[in-house]
Amino acid sequence: MGRNSYKAQLNYYDSKWGWKSEGTASQGQWDGTGVRTGVLYFPGLAALKGKIINSVKLTATTGQTGYGTATTKTVYIYNSASQGGIKTSLNAGHRTGNALGSCKAPMWDNTKTFDVAFMAASIAAGYDTYCIYNGSSYTDYLKWTAVTLEVDWQEPATQPSLSAATVEMGKAVTINTPAVNNAYRHTLRYAFGGASGTIATGIASSVSWTPPVSLANQIPSATAGSGTIYCDTYSGSTLLGTKSVSITLTVPGSVVPSAGTLSAALAEDTSGTGLYVKGMGKAKLTLSGASGAYGSSITSYTITGGGWTATNGALTTGTLASAGNITFTATVTDSRGRKASTTRTISVIDYTKPGVAVCDVYRCDADGNRKKAGTYFAVEINASYSAITGNTLSITARYKKQSESSYGTAANVTNNGKTVIGGGNIGASTTYDVLVTVADKYNSLPILRTLSTKSVLQSFKRSAGAAIGKVAELANWLDVAWNTRIRGNLQVDGTISTIIPITSGGTGATSRGSALNNLVIGDVYSGDLNDLKTAGTYWVDLSNCQNGPAGSGYGPLEVTKSTTNNPLQRFTFYNGMLSYRTFANGRWYDWRALPNAHTAETLWEGSLKTGTATITNGAKYAYLIVGGWAGSNEDAITQIIPVGWGTHMRLTSADKWLAYQCDSSGANASITILSNPSGGSIAWVWGVNRYKE
Repeated sequence: MGRNSYKAQLNYYDSKWGWKSEGTASQGQWDGTGVRTGVLYFPGLAALKGKIINSVKLTATTGQTGYGTATTKTVYIYNSASQGGIKTSLNAGHRTGNALGSCKAPMWDNTKTFDVAFMAASIAAGYDTYCIYNGSSYTDYLKWTAVTLEVDWQEPATQPSLSAATVEMGKAVTINTPAVNNAYRHTLRYAFGGASGTIATGIASSVSWTPPVSLANQIPSATAGSGTIYCDTYSGSTLLGTKSVSITLTVPGSVVPSAGTLSAALAEDTSGTGLYVKGMGKAKLTLSGASGAYGSSITSYTITGGGWTATNGALTTGTLASAGNITFTATVTDSRGRKASTTRTISVIDYTKPGVAVCDVYRCDADGNRKKAGTYFAVEINASYSAITGNTLSITARYKKQSESSYGTAANVTNNGKTVIGGGNIGASTTYDVLVTVADKYNSLPILRTLSTKSVLQSFKRSAGAAIGKVAELANWLDVAWNTRIRGNLQVDGTISTIIPITSGGTGATSRGSALNNLVIGDVYSGDLNDLKTAGTYWVDLSNCQNGPAGSGYGPLEVTKSTTNNPLQRFTFYNGMLSYRTFANGRWYDWRALPNAHTAETLWEGSLKTGTATITNGAKYAYLIVGGWAGSNEDAITQIIPVGWGTHMRLTSADKWLAYQCDSSGANASITILSNPSGGSIAWVWGVNRYKE
């Protein structure tokens, strides 16, 4: 920086007389014949080229002025066409270029200083020769005899630039420092949020800088932020100035929160094993140690798995109803909106209630040989149980005379073998009830069997009792042990106590429900109906079941498989109403009800999407057609009655539909798909009324 003074060499050009060498600079008309242009040359001024010009002062001594009443003269200053001397070419009109500006000169001899800031740009551009000119009239004639420029200036600071305006933290960017003087050196600094620091010192032209990832701490809730790079320009140890450039820094994608640790513990353990056992415990998942990264904070938590979800750091499941592995995933989101996840898998041990494949009770001798009049009885049983930790199987048998109200002491029974009981005290002329109990640590299964008397053709009891096929035991009763057929009429004047006959030998029950109950392996089913996917018929207590159709009470539940091997459940209520649902895409769909199900018969089952399906003997029924659409959890039903044959029908729900036509030929019927824009299918055809043979 500095303040310099430059004295001008002066001359002028007269349009009539040419160049003069008087050491003065004149402008305007003197005698009405020639117009004069003054030239001012400032030796050494060109050295300020490229500098920052802060102010310019011009001091002029007026040697002579023209006539007139004005007290001041207007002086117009121009750049000279040529630089570096007082004898320079002038263009037409005796001046050059555009006027830079003007100042007011005194009327008579005087020395005055003018602020000519309008010359600063020309000086910074390297100009050292200027002209004064005013040719309007002789009254603006003026002659300067001495001119001095005083210039206040400073060296220019370097403007930095970047190889990229947006840079990922942890990656390099080049900072360019194009100095106007090769001798200059630079110190580079940065400011980002509340952080600042020195990048490098003594830099000549450029430097590579890698913004540290730790700067992400300054923007905990954003993935990008704006900062500033400052460039201090030095000449030696003198600071010439500072300039800056903006930079946008982004947080790397690798900067994500820590999901922490997802731990699992057993909750509500009713098995006592300390293990995850199906139907006998819950799992509690707890997330700990989750944290943000580089200043971010955790804003939300989610734990999911096995159909359960929690939106905080802990999840307690419902009762674990399925065996196998369950994977839970915990996901955290931080204040930058970035996510991280961790998982934990638990293994659920399978458990089923004790079951029996075979349970045979019969009279025998002391060695277990079958004897119709044996005074011992044998129990042969094949039972199963879940051999989980700490669980054991026990089988006992107790017996009593059928006429007695309570059973005797229990005897242990060997599984998968023969156990002889009774000690020879089983009277051959007495009927006994035998109660076999299969139990594990958690559940028991009672099995009732009957030991009849020894087999005889006919027997009479002294107190007016008789029996056929067995020993008479009951007074005033005819007790028949054989299957009985009555060829003629049967008249009953009293009441009838019904015992439901079952082909496997009878249940000993006096009601339909009790009979079915006695036959079901594992007793009445009272668990989660979602678990029943194996084909078969189950006797179900809806009051104690989960995921059943709306209603309560006992009833049979049939499980069948479709042509695509997906389960179908059908439950029949006591009043004949039927509810059904299907399993597909890994989930059970909603229960649907069919009226008058006690007369329904499955005529066809499959997945008809195109073409034709033949319904054998279908022309003899009115029936219901059930179908749905791909991805839908609802079924639609249409009813076909005899007058509907040969017409077009639709399964319709909102904007989803499937069109088909029904036809009959002789005893058979057929269904042909006409249009299926939604990719649905017909799944079942149920006959609900057989109206002709």
